[in-house]
Amino acid sequence: MPSSIIIAHRGLDEAFPENSLIAFRAALERGMAIEIDVRGTFDEELVVMHDDTVDRTTDGSGAVANMTLPELKQLDAGSWWGSEFAGERIPTLSETLDVVRDYGTVETALILEMKTLDPGSIGKICRGLEQRGLLGKTVGIGLIHLSVDVRRRFYGGSADFQCATVANVAVEIPTAIADPYSSWIYARFPLGADVVKAMHDGGKKVIASGPGVMDDVDVMVACAEAGADTIMAYHPEALEQRLGR
Repeated sequence: MPSSIIIAHRGLDEAFPENSLIAFRAALERGMAIEIDVRGTFDEELVVMHDDTVDRTTDGSGAVANMTLPELKQLDAGSWWGSEFAGERIPTLSETLDVVRDYGTVETALILEMKTLDPGSIGKICRGLEQRGLLGKTVGIGLIHLSVDVRRRFYGGSADFQCATVANVAVEIPTAIADPYSSWIYARFPLGADVVKAMHDGGKKVIASGPGVMDDVDVMVACAEAGADTIMAYHPEALEQRLGR
C-alpha cells in the first residue's frame, strides 16, 4: 500500500467549514496533513483565511488586510456552511499551530501557504513553529514556492524551515532540483514513477498537486503509487478510502 501522506486542502472541508479549527482537527485525527492559507491583518497579526476578503466565508464584509484581529474575531465563520457551525471563528495562525501540535501524527503534518507577507511575518512564523516543535513537520508554499527571494528570507529566519519550490511541468524539474533554498518540490502535474524518482534522486521530497491532480482520485492514486511523499487532495476521504486506509 502506498505510504503517501494525504493533505486535506483547507482541512476536512467537505464536512466542516474550510480553514476552521474543527476542519483541521478532524483531518489531523484521521492521520492526514492539512493545508492552510495564511495572511496578515491590519494590526499585523496572522490569520488563516483563503480569500483576501471575509465576504464568502463569514457574516461580514471587507478586506482582511483592512481589519484588525479583534474585528475579525467578532465574525461568524461557520454559519455559511451550516447552522450547526454557528459561532465558529476565524483562526489565528497560533491557534492553528496549537491544533497541529496536539493532533498531528504524520511526519509532514502542515502545508503552510503564504498569501501575504507582512514585515515581521517570517520571524513570527519560524518562532511559532520552533516553539511547538513543528519546523520539521511543516512545508511552506504559496508566495514561498513562487519566489526564490522569499525562500531565501525564510531560510534566513530558520535554516530548518522547509521551503518548497515549484515545477509546473516535468521540464522544470532540473531547475527545481537546483534551487538551494528548498527541500521540497511542489509538483503541479500528474506524476509517474520516473519523475518522482528524479526528484528524490535530486534530494527533494515531493508534493503532488495542481490542476488535474487534486480533484481526480484516480490521478491521486497514481501519484501515490509513483511514490509521491504527499498528495494535496480536494477529496481526502475518497483518496483515503481508495488507498485502503
